[in-house]
Amino acid sequence: MKRLTALTAVNMLALTSHAAADPARPPAHPHPPRAGIDFRAELQPIDGFGFSVAFQRAEPLHGARGLSPAEKREVLDLLLSKEKGAGLSILRLGIGSSTDRVYDHMPRSCRPIPAVPTLPEYVWDGWDGSQVWLAKEVKAYGVERFFADAWSAPVFMKTSGSENDGGELLPEWRQAYANYLVQYAKFYQQEGISVTDLGFTNETDWTATYASMRFTPQQAVDFLKVLGPTVRASGPKTELVCCDAAGWDRQVAYTEAIEADPTAGKAVRSWPIPTPTRRRPP
Repeated sequence: MKRLTALTAVNMLALTSHAAADPARPPAHPHPPRAGIDFRAELQPIDGFGFSVAFQRAEPLHGARGLSPAEKREVLDLLLSKEKGAGLSILRLGIGSSTDRVYDHMPRSCRPIPAVPTLPEYVWDGWDGSQVWLAKEVKAYGVERFFADAWSAPVFMKTSGSENDGGELLPEWRQAYANYLVQYAKFYQQEGISVTDLGFTNETDWTATYASMRFTPQQAVDFLKVLGPTVRASGPKTELVCCDAAGWDRQVAYTEAIEADPTAGKAVRSWPIPTPTRRRPP
């Protein structure tokens, strides 16, 4: 009802403006009443606003291109401070799948032993392309919402054998990929950062020339039925996210498929997310 009221107010404003601009139709009153929108009215709850540092975007913030300590603090204040900047409250991290760090590639945190899905070798540098450093800085501003998202699974888990140009997750590697995502969250947990939101795919209906991986709605359901129990059995308390389709109209098919399956639907039910507290950085 509130949404309908807001839309009606917008339409009234448009109609009033059109009538005032029509010279063939003189106004009925020299000072016609204006329609307005009350921005104090709550129409829809939001989780907050944030920014992404996937594809090595945290490196320049850390000074890879010459930012001084004072300039780094100024940038962080502009992004995160409620007094000096935007006061953003969510950080999106990129879960890597690359075998190198060339240009903006995000390196993966495991490698196969050889081609055995149940025996990956996990590697962790405690740095993750400056994302660990930035996550700690962001946390110092009081941010408690950390969204880790993957654009692709590691190449040895995919039909295409490449992290680029789409490809699909091999069915026999579903459990290994679920373990991989959970381990990523665990790595951050040992660094003092709780991943509150975990995504296994980005723009799952679109093939990009860079890191990307496709899922049909049914494939997303099938994977959630593996990932959900894996997270709850052995991983940190994190909410699962699906599926960041390339447009709200395309997302509908994924949402409907997940909601129609009790096991997949249970996988994406929210864990209680802590209420953010704001504090000044040290």
